[in-house]
Amino acid sequence: MSPGEQTPDRGTFRCTLQVRWADFDQFGHVNNVKYIEYAQEARILFVRSRFGPFGLGNLPQVVRRVEIDHLRPVLRDSTSVDVEIEVEHVGTTSYQIRQTIFDAAGEVCCTLRVVMVAYDSSTSTAVEIPTGVRHVLEAAHQPAAITDEGPAE
Repeated sequence: MSPGEQTPDRGTFRCTLQVRWADFDQFGHVNNVKYIEYAQEARILFVRSRFGPFGLGNLPQVVRRVEIDHLRPVLRDSTSVDVEIEVEHVGTTSYQIRQTIFDAAGEVCCTLRVVMVAYDSSTSTAVEIPTGVRHVLEAAHQPAAITDEGPAE
């Protein structure tokens, strides 16, 4: 690899998002539809962070599937949430990510599995994930590098 060449980030992506006053419902916790919005905001930041340095941030893609598990509410004492994104699988035209939403105390509140599809807007069809994007996704799918210290005994 040449000295100026960048390598894709590996492993889990994490970002912090602001919880807005309007996100809360009459029961004093974040409304369930807001988790989908948080997940979308985090995916946009993931794409900008991981694809942007390589000029790949404009890949048209659509959500094919969202599976969501609400585990505990985000309460009014949370002014922000953290969202982690892990790439679980990279296919030919799609990839699957797992998103975990944490409250201000660091408790897991929600998990999502999302399938994203590379998309050609002119034909409204799925297309093969471009090689550069595939490289970034596959790097993110792998855990961070392990040190050369060898196995612990």
